[in-house]
Amino acid sequence: MKYEEELLKKAEEVSRRYKLEGYHCSEAVIRTLNDVFELHMSKDLLRAACGFRGGGGGYRDRCGIIEAGILTISFLYGRDCAKEDSEGYSFLIRLLHERFREHFGTIRCLDIYTAQKKENVPVTCLDPIREGTVLIAQLLLEAEELLKEIPA
Repeated sequence: MKYEEELLKKAEEVSRRYKLEGYHCSEAVIRTLNDVFELHMSKDLLRAACGFRGGGGGYRDRCGIIEAGILTISFLYGRDCAKEDSEGYSFLIRLLHERFREHFGTIRCLDIYTAQKKENVPVTCLDPIREGTVLIAQLLLEAEELLKEIPA
């Protein structure tokens, strides 16, 4: 249990560092997960995550944090050919949506952005990035056990 706690703390700290360096939500999250879980994602894949920022290029739709989580789950559990089963990664992505919505009350960037504006704090999404990264990291830590219990 100590290892998991340390890993989650590291995820929180690294995501904060990436955000403060100037990376957007999706970039900070995927780079953090790559570093903390030692995933060895290519520079091309890390770069591909940048367009998810701000709910899709600033469109404020689905939050870039959750998009980075989806990309990471797909990287780890996605299939290599069309004949492979898609249920495992799909199940984890559905769980990610549920947990994200439970934690933030939404999966939409605009809603998270608006909530921060109402609190009269500068809208940097620093706290949502840290919290979302930890949420995704926790799911990844549980993934192998969760995959054993996929509902029929």
